[in-house]
Amino acid sequence: MSLYAPDVGSRDLGQETRDTLQSQIDLAPQRYAAEAQFRPLYDQLGLQSLQDVLYGAGGNRGFLDMYSKDIAPQMSALERQSQAGQREADIGAVEKYGPRATAAMRAVNPQQTALLDAITQQSTGDVQAGYNLPVGLQNTVNQASRAGQAARGLGYGPSDAYSEAIAQSEAANQWRGQNLDRGMRVAATNAATQTDPFLAILGRPASSPAAAQGLLGSLQGQSGLSNRGSQFDPMNPYAQDLYNTNFNANAASKIGGANAIAGMASSALGSL
Repeated sequence: MSLYAPDVGSRDLGQETRDTLQSQIDLAPQRYAAEAQFRPLYDQLGLQSLQDVLYGAGGNRGFLDMYSKDIAPQMSALERQSQAGQREADIGAVEKYGPRATAAMRAVNPQQTALLDAITQQSTGDVQAGYNLPVGLQNTVNQASRAGQAARGLGYGPSDAYSEAIAQSEAANQWRGQNLDRGMRVAATNAATQTDPFLAILGRPASSPAAAQGLLGSLQGQSGLSNRGSQFDPMNPYAQDLYNTNFNANAASKIGGANAIAGMASSALGSL
């Protein structure tokens, strides 16, 4: 062994792991006996504590009573006040900047905007016309009805006028249905191509905080109950810390002894 470099030894992970596991196995019967005796008592104490927290004890109010009568009403009032203020601010922002946002989006593609405007205007006029057939279409229906009557050798009596009226009525119903269907498609197209001022300006979906958020976690913290996993852990942090402490202490002791010997040797050599 060198005088100035003492051998402090080396650590063996396998041996330390085996020692830790064996120590836990050796103590397992005593630990099991203690757990079997005291864990039910601690569990019962935790459950009693949870019951006292929830329902109260010794004249003190429980959490459920305070929450339902005091906390929840106050939180609801604050939430309503906050939501009202937020909604007022949101509506004000949309009213102020909505027209500008819409105009900016329409200006991005003026050709498409003009086309959609023309289609929308035409479709709006058709829908507003209701059952009133355009003059050209009405004449076409009348001529077709009269041509059919003439082809069958009929004239222009009351029955012929009635048939013409029926044809006009059917054509009007069909015309109105087509206009409504076309209007819905135009509306869907506009909705898909136009900007949403709320999304463009606010940039967030509506949300509201839950009044009872975190209640379960709070109660679990009060109960004192916890899940217990395996009792064996060869890499137990406490054991590893103990090994580190012992190794460092042993190394420091050896290094200190070597330094002392070196100092004495140097003094002896210096006196010669």
